[in-house]
Amino acid sequence: MRAPTFPEVLIVGMYFRPNGKAIVESLLPPVEFELEREPFNPYDGFAIKVLYDGEHIGYVERKQACFIAPWMDQGVNYTCVASELRQVKNNLHPVVTIKPSDD
Repeated sequence: MRAPTFPEVLIVGMYFRPNGKAIVESLLPPVEFELEREPFNPYDGFAIKVLYDGEHIGYVERKQACFIAPWMDQGVNYTCVASELRQVKNNLHPVVTIKPSDD
């Protein structure tokens, strides 16, 4: 089975990262992020860290991470590109497309 693409995924939790919020506010899409599985995260076993220039800025939204993480656990490498920044309440959130690297 071919690994799926996940469009319109929100990146969340920037306000919990020391520089996450400031980094996101300074971005101008399109921007590429790195993804890193965090299977032993005490709050979410499907957690996927989002990094920008090696700095942890947030997480893939939980309701999407539970579908993406099993593919990553099977060895699928994904690219993650922000197409826009979306205002949600008082914070900006990158909206990304996560697709298999071999596409």
